[in-house]
Amino acid sequence: MRTLLFAVLALGVCAASPPRLMRGTDHFRLGMSRGQVDSVVAARGLAILSNGTAYLVCASDDPAAEYEQYSFFSTPHGLNLLWKVTIGYRLEATADDYAAVRGQLTALLGAPDADSWNAGHALGADGSRPPAPAAERAVWADPLTSIQLGARWSEAPDPRADRMLVTWVDRRIQRLVDARTKKDKPPPPKDPGGSQP
Repeated sequence: MRTLLFAVLALGVCAASPPRLMRGTDHFRLGMSRGQVDSVVAARGLAILSNGTAYLVCASDDPAAEYEQYSFFSTPHGLNLLWKVTIGYRLEATADDYAAVRGQLTALLGAPDADSWNAGHALGADGSRPPAPAAERAVWADPLTSIQLGARWSEAPDPRADRMLVTWVDRRIQRLVDARTKKDKPPPPKDPGGSQP
């Protein structure tokens, strides 16, 4: 009887748990080892643009994307684990491109938890489109994962500022990255004048 009661309670807890987001795509899974990511990138035949201990930047096989960046956290045991993936779209990405990527992510992940997009951006009955805002953002999140789509446009494209990005983050590993960054940050300089007025 006790075993049956435990099983019923466990099922109730599982049913009450919020659904979890996907931890990646066909090309990556958050928490993968560096070796696994390197193997997938090599199998896809992607050109390496930049390669360091904590990151790998490569070209993409998606013609709309300019690059893919994989960020790694080095554990005390020497494992390098994938904690963040950023897909950078080409500078000429438009509001229509944003709408298409947002639609793909919504089909994959469900409705965003936070979203600046509204139906007013869609084509009107006459085929016209109202001007898009200068920036858009959609976020999907659960306790383990966050996925963010963000974009910024301007009248005169600026490669240093304008970009459309999709960022996947392992929130547990991000806390470790943040803690290490805080620990490694040098303390602020002391006031040479002391505390006297």
